[in-house]
Amino acid sequence: MTDRVDPTLLSAASIADTGKPRRYTTAAIWLHWMIAALIPLQIALGWIMNEAIPDHTPNQARVEGVHISLGLTILILVLARIAIRLIHRPPPLPAGTPAWERTLAGLVHLVLYGLMLVMPLTGWAMVSLGDRPISFWGLPWPHLPGLQALLGNPTPKASRHALNHFHVYIMIWIVLLSLALHVAGALKHQFDGRPVLWRMTRLKPPPPQA
Repeated sequence: MTDRVDPTLLSAASIADTGKPRRYTTAAIWLHWMIAALIPLQIALGWIMNEAIPDHTPNQARVEGVHISLGLTILILVLARIAIRLIHRPPPLPAGTPAWERTLAGLVHLVLYGLMLVMPLTGWAMVSLGDRPISFWGLPWPHLPGLQALLGNPTPKASRHALNHFHVYIMIWIVLLSLALHVAGALKHQFDGRPVLWRMTRLKPPPPQA
């Protein structure tokens, strides 16, 4: 007589660690590094658009178009990354990681995901307050739904200025600080005997500790 396997136990076993090192899924790895490459490029384009190119010139308009399209691209990629994160549990931190580091790592990840959503959403909101159509790599893109009803139509100049200041001069520094903490944490683990970079790459995992 063949023993029947309890489906609940099978499900738990499929989620539980098998003792073998686990890395992120291939899709998560690709999305992670695509977003990681696009965010610095987007920041650089924003600086060029606002600081290096004269206002109200054709060159500024061209850079702004790329900046808007790239920001919407990042938004789509971040939403896909969050969906994968919700479906697939991330690999655990190395054994022996102090509780405070686990907590800090979780908080930094949570803040990063929030920032990666808020940054393009506020940019989308800014261009949605104008009358011009929004172009996404040459394709029409809708204005942010409900924004005019929330802020008023026409939106008060003070509200537009506050949104622009928040997006351009506040969010950027919060993003850079959070990215610095994220990178510093990964490098710290890489060189303190508990490497983690291999989980988000195709690097060879560390040998199991005796």
